[in-house]
Amino acid sequence: MSFFSKNIPFLNAFGAKAKFEILQHTRQQILVYGMHQTGVNLAYGVNIHYEVLGRRGGGWTILDVKKDRDAAITHAENLWKNQQYTGVKVVKETFDKSENEITSVEIFTRGSTRKKSKYDESGSISPCLSPDDLYGPDGRRSIWDLMNASLYEWRITPTELLHSLDHYYKLYNAGTRLQNAVQRTAVSFETEQGSIQERMRKIYKVIDLSIDIMKSTKDSIPSLETGRLAPLIEQLEDKPNKKFLLTCSLVEYLRPAVTLSDKIGRVIIFLSAKRPPWVMEILDQLISEYLMYEQVLFQLMGERENRATFMMELAYFQKGELNLMGEDENSPRFSEEVLRLNGFLSEDRLPRSSHVLLSRLKTEIDAPKPIGGTDLAQQLRALSDLGATLERLHDDYHTQEHILEAVRARSGRLINSQSIADMLAAHQNPVDQINALLDLEAVTIGDNNKRVVANFILPILSRPEYESIFMGLDSNPTKRMTDLVELQARVLSAELSEMYKRKIASKLDQFCQTIMDNTQILKKIHQLDISLQEKSRKILMMLADGYFTSGSCRDAAEQQVRLYMRQTGFTEGLIAGMARKKAEQELIGFRELLDRADIRAVEEDSANQTVGEDELLEASLPD
Repeated sequence: MSFFSKNIPFLNAFGAKAKFEILQHTRQQILVYGMHQTGVNLAYGVNIHYEVLGRRGGGWTILDVKKDRDAAITHAENLWKNQQYTGVKVVKETFDKSENEITSVEIFTRGSTRKKSKYDESGSISPCLSPDDLYGPDGRRSIWDLMNASLYEWRITPTELLHSLDHYYKLYNAGTRLQNAVQRTAVSFETEQGSIQERMRKIYKVIDLSIDIMKSTKDSIPSLETGRLAPLIEQLEDKPNKKFLLTCSLVEYLRPAVTLSDKIGRVIIFLSAKRPPWVMEILDQLISEYLMYEQVLFQLMGERENRATFMMELAYFQKGELNLMGEDENSPRFSEEVLRLNGFLSEDRLPRSSHVLLSRLKTEIDAPKPIGGTDLAQQLRALSDLGATLERLHDDYHTQEHILEAVRARSGRLINSQSIADMLAAHQNPVDQINALLDLEAVTIGDNNKRVVANFILPILSRPEYESIFMGLDSNPTKRMTDLVELQARVLSAELSEMYKRKIASKLDQFCQTIMDNTQILKKIHQLDISLQEKSRKILMMLADGYFTSGSCRDAAEQQVRLYMRQTGFTEGLIAGMARKKAEQELIGFRELLDRADIRAVEEDSANQTVGEDELLEASLPD
């Protein structure tokens, strides 16, 4: 039961609109009361808290209220991990004291959420209701989504735009770009919260406040002309707005740089293990935003002809494990800048950059471009290798599942009726077709994808025009028996469901049984004018060499061998007329043949006595 439902039991008697107004009024009273009780002096007259909600069935329940954004998201992630709810979300509640109103924005969602309007093109845009929002992670991400084209054109990032009046004036004078961004943001508000014009007015108010901040601090921004960061850090250490001032200094220092690769290179130089955490946070933010540009990563790491190679390197880079990949024969495989970043990533000193690299890897996986060649099996093998590497590198379950789900989804898009039909068309023989499908299964990630591959095997076994081939009528029948055994062994060792394994293995055994019935191979061996021991050896050799499929065929062959071995004097007949040493070698050789044929000793009884390893070793040897 939610907090409000518990404390306002009559709430459900009202309609949806009245219920919303009551909840809004109640939240306002709680926020105002909390402000007076805590004595908080709020900047810009704004109070913010974060509500964690869970969904079961059709309704959302408020589970907790946090003052800290990260704490709220962590709590929501834990609830989702424990699978207690079909959906979880974090809603940012902002109370504007001057306007006496609350604004709600979803900042985190998992699972079942509301259906978006077809007119909502906001994507991941989060409305910013205070300068803190605008300068926070959600604000920067929204700026990137809204103004990606302009940022790319001017070779700047959201952080640079937010910390330079020159960049802002450039945007302000660039026609309707700012207005379009504000309009798109206004659409992303909850629909109940006033008209589009009213929402735009709120956003412009936040922008104006942010400009006032930049203007008021313009003269106090220290210069970084010398390129020495340590003196600035020492100078700003005790200032309450040190992060803002240092960021402004860095942005001004980077402004003359012409290319993005030059900018990120200048920031990477400032990385040092001795930097305070607040400085590393600023450097990490800048680096992460430069890495969001596609070409920057290519310029840093080098563009690879084989996308599978690039994606594998990116997977190691994201975890700071590039050093495990070594170097090329004649020159370093990676630049000093990349290896420097790699070192700090390995120590978890650049969490935002690590997150951006993981997102980039997912983008590369999702991209509709060939991976590791154009051949279907090659691409799936590349994805399989990448998936295995990601499992090894990531020990966090959620991160691992998030990225592996992308690998499974990409595999699923590659595996379809057309792609598999094209692959099978290259093989005329049905045995070769099934082997090709099993090759595909071995490098396919995801149970659903493996089932898709398996679904192509049974129809091949059932096609009337292929029956004569499976029964060996087109070639040597006994050779076809070995083909069937190899196929069956591969099927039984594949990562398919037991139902698929059982059906396919049974069908292969039926074909093998048909060959045995047609050739009468066991009957012919029995009719040979040779000893029982030699007959046993022939069948055991065929068992060891893989002529009988598991099921009725192998059972029949084993039964005939056991019948011979139960005959009185069978063991003595193996070594008749041999000297002791020769007899010992013969018995050991026969025991090894039993092992190769996978014949094991069984429980002895008066009706069915089988010679096994112990009996052979204890057999009477000549003196």
